[in-house]
Amino acid sequence: MSKLVKKGSLSVAAIAVISAVLSGCATSDTNHANSASASSAASTNSEKPVKGGTLTVDMNEAVPDLDPAVAYDATSAEVTSQLYDQLVTYDKTSYKIVGDLAKTWSVSKDGLTYTFHLRPGVKFSNGDPLSAKDFVFELERILDKNLKLKPSPGNQFFMDIQGASEYYNGTAKTISGISAPNDDTLVIKLVKPETFFLQVLALPFLSAVDPAYIQKVGNTAFDTTTAMGTGPFELASNSQSKVVLKRNPYYWKKDAYGNQLPYLNQVTININPNTQVDELQWEQGTNAFLSPNLMGGDGIPTSQFNTIMHNPKYSKLVMKEQENSINYIGMNMQKTIQGKPNPLANLKVRQAIEYAFDANQIVKIEDGKVLSLNQPLPSGMPGHVQHLDADAQYGFNIAKAKQLLKEAGYSNGLTIDFWDQNSPDSLRVDQAIQSMMQAVGIHLRLHEVSFSDFLAEGMSGNAQMYMSAWSQDFPDPSDFLNTLFNSNQIPDNNMNHYSNPQVDKELNAAEYMTDQQARDQLYAKVTNQVMADAAWVPVDQTMGFAAVNPWVHGFTMSPVLTDPFQYIWIDKNHS
Repeated sequence: MSKLVKKGSLSVAAIAVISAVLSGCATSDTNHANSASASSAASTNSEKPVKGGTLTVDMNEAVPDLDPAVAYDATSAEVTSQLYDQLVTYDKTSYKIVGDLAKTWSVSKDGLTYTFHLRPGVKFSNGDPLSAKDFVFELERILDKNLKLKPSPGNQFFMDIQGASEYYNGTAKTISGISAPNDDTLVIKLVKPETFFLQVLALPFLSAVDPAYIQKVGNTAFDTTTAMGTGPFELASNSQSKVVLKRNPYYWKKDAYGNQLPYLNQVTININPNTQVDELQWEQGTNAFLSPNLMGGDGIPTSQFNTIMHNPKYSKLVMKEQENSINYIGMNMQKTIQGKPNPLANLKVRQAIEYAFDANQIVKIEDGKVLSLNQPLPSGMPGHVQHLDADAQYGFNIAKAKQLLKEAGYSNGLTIDFWDQNSPDSLRVDQAIQSMMQAVGIHLRLHEVSFSDFLAEGMSGNAQMYMSAWSQDFPDPSDFLNTLFNSNQIPDNNMNHYSNPQVDKELNAAEYMTDQQARDQLYAKVTNQVMADAAWVPVDQTMGFAAVNPWVHGFTMSPVLTDPFQYIWIDKNHS
């Protein structure tokens, strides 16, 4: 899936969804029971949660989509995740897969058959009962090329289900690999084992939707003013200026005390693109919290970041989380670009750029909002290589960079066109990189353009060198390595035109391996190879920050989930 991230915002991949996680993907018949009760959201406060009240927050843009089959941006996900549930989800603060609407599940020994047993008594917010057939209906929507109001961007995640491609291409009227033997049982069969299939199911696409309601209201069931799910809230209203969510009286989940969730009666989300006003309202207490899911970027508006972080009154209210989102410098390896010889086709030129890059300078410029990175996989993510091979490691070394350029035949220097999305933050970083390269004799001509123009240049193969970003769909190495470095991803995601037949072979093999240790070893081999090939320069790994008022209880951050409104409670007498 083409999902290069627009900088300054997060894809839902940063919020949506492996060693610990793979406990839900065993290759033997293993049952996974998960408690129907969620632990209390109050993490440090000894008082029991307080029910009721309205929570008000600001969001920097209106919601584009409310259809779970379609909504694949951070803004839409922040709302749809409160309205809809999936079969499985993630633990609140880790990558561990836990049951959502599925109470238990089992996986066959060959890794091809998943059997889910639904929680009894779950209802949609209008009182209609949940049935396993509702998931069959939703998968048919996801794989419908002519879906109204627009096709699902998630269809390719489900193509390994038996019969999915035939249904998608119109050669079959049903999807043979999904069935509902009874109202409480769902069976999904794959054409080949997919170690990360539960992570795919934790994405928002295969949510429980109500076919009876859809049949009653037609296409309006999925416009931007209507929704019907099993989630903790129901949609009261949605406009360009405000989203109002009301407590779902039928919500199935309870806390550790036996209280039905959510605690809040209402969530009001005001649409306000002026982030300075958002931050001021947070200081004044009318805005409950700031987060990456609401504000985009790292969560705290750039203009106010230092004000908050350097003021003890406010900094103590800030939470932070490593995100599975990275920035990197791409280097187009085609021998010619627009008919002209391309020096980046030369390995030694690319290696010189690696050595000319000073990661510490970027961390300093970003004032603690990023972490340095030496490989494609973010630290803390499954598959991250702790110790790279010697030929896969680079460090800031001007002398080494100059020597490599000399060996490549560019002792007098060279000029390279450098593309990025236009924003003040981007320009600041790009100019720093320009200075780094200039120090070794590489002159970068900066082209700061719109996101659409950036994609057009990159996917046409004309962007010689560029700054880009990638955020996870789900926490698995394949989502970074296979998507960004497999030659079958040229030009959509692999805009470098990187092509190494051995890497392709290893990536294709690793994707469907069920031996997790062997799979990790193969991905580590790929990581070392793409870095030895100087495929691109890892720039940094982003951090997410949330500024939370002290009377807001139960707020947690997650690298894979949206903001936990269902667990939040407010008590201004206890802060």
